[in-house]
Amino acid sequence: MVTMQKEEKQTILAPFGIEADHPRNGDLLLQSIPNCRLRSAIKASRTTIVNKQSEDHVIPKDQARHLGALPPIPGMELHVNPTNLSYVIVDPLYENKKLCDRIQSAMQADERSIGRKLRGLPPQEGTLDVHRMKTLCREIFYLLDANEVKLKKGIKPSTESIDRLPGHYLLNPGSQVPNNQPLFEKDLPGYVENMQKTGG
Repeated sequence: MVTMQKEEKQTILAPFGIEADHPRNGDLLLQSIPNCRLRSAIKASRTTIVNKQSEDHVIPKDQARHLGALPPIPGMELHVNPTNLSYVIVDPLYENKKLCDRIQSAMQADERSIGRKLRGLPPQEGTLDVHRMKTLCREIFYLLDANEVKLKKGIKPSTESIDRLPGHYLLNPGSQVPNNQPLFEKDLPGYVENMQKTGG
C-alpha cells in the first residue's frame, strides 16, 4: 500500500500554461490535441537569418511595413492540468475590445480590412486520455526547449516528471487516417523488426 502511494506522488505534475511565441510569428500546430492551432504572439521586430555563415539578422521589409503598423499581439495560451487530464485554450484577444479595435484600425489604415469585427476566439476546454496527455506534455516540453512557446504559468515540467505520468507516448498523435502503425512508441521497435523479417 505504501508503494502505491509513492507511485501516485511521483506521477503528480503541477498545472502549467504556455503562450505561443514562435520566432517567426508562425502559428503552432499541436499534434496531441486534434485540430489544435495556436496563433503566435506577433511582433514586427522579429528578425530572420539572411546569411547562415555570418548569421546576419534582418527584419524582412514586408514584415516591417505591415506588422510594424500593428500593436504587439499576444499569442494564444494553452493551460494544462495533467492530473485532471484537462486543458484550456485561451485567446487574449477574446473580449479585449480595446486591443481588437486597435488591431483592426491599423489593418484598415494599411488597406488590409478583414471585413468583420475582430473579437478573438472564446476559450476552448477539453479532456484527453492518459496517453494523449502524457504525449502533449512532452510535446510542450520540446516547444519550450525550441523557444517556440514561453512559459506563462507554473513551472516547466522535466522529462523525468513527464516520463512518470501514467500512460504511454503515442507514436503519431496527429494522424487522422487509418494506418497499420502501432499506436504507441514503445511498440515501434517490434513493428520495425517484424516488417524487416517479412520484407514489408
